[in-house]
Amino acid sequence: MKRIIIFTGIPLLLIIIFLFIYQFPEKISVVRTAVAFNDRNPDSLKNTSINIEGTIYRPLFRQHIFKGSIKIRGIKKTENYETLNTEVLKRKNGINMGNLIYNKTHNNPPQHANMLGIIWFDDSFLNISVLGTDMEDNQNEAIYIATGGTYEEGISTLRKMRDNYGSGFINFE
Repeated sequence: MKRIIIFTGIPLLLIIIFLFIYQFPEKISVVRTAVAFNDRNPDSLKNTSINIEGTIYRPLFRQHIFKGSIKIRGIKKTENYETLNTEVLKRKNGINMGNLIYNKTHNNPPQHANMLGIIWFDDSFLNISVLGTDMEDNQNEAIYIATGGTYEEGISTLRKMRDNYGSGFINFE
């Protein structure tokens, strides 16, 4: 009886420890067509793209984190500064939410960190939405950035993600 406990207990314990420690990394390398526009103003539409390179770590029982770069064409701080790790602060129905922060000087710890806004993304980085604040051109206006090629596709992405995420998502309508 003692041997059975040892031969089943030890491997089971090792499996549990492995599952708790292993972070299940997944390499991400995607470029998504996106649109950027001001609050309820289709005339402000600008076509852009979101380039994501890095690794998302999805440990069990702990916070997920993306380490890499998230660059949005046409937004200087995303193109010129280092992307700080994006911790998934909240996760609902396959939609992840975190802060999009950039470091101006590549110092560790960051000395000139700038928050671009809040980012929502699904597990495959197919649907991405950003509520940008503190933009270079419009300091006082919120900018919505969403995957899609037209205003209607961007709004459709926002609606789809809002329906999955629920309360706490961007109020864009």
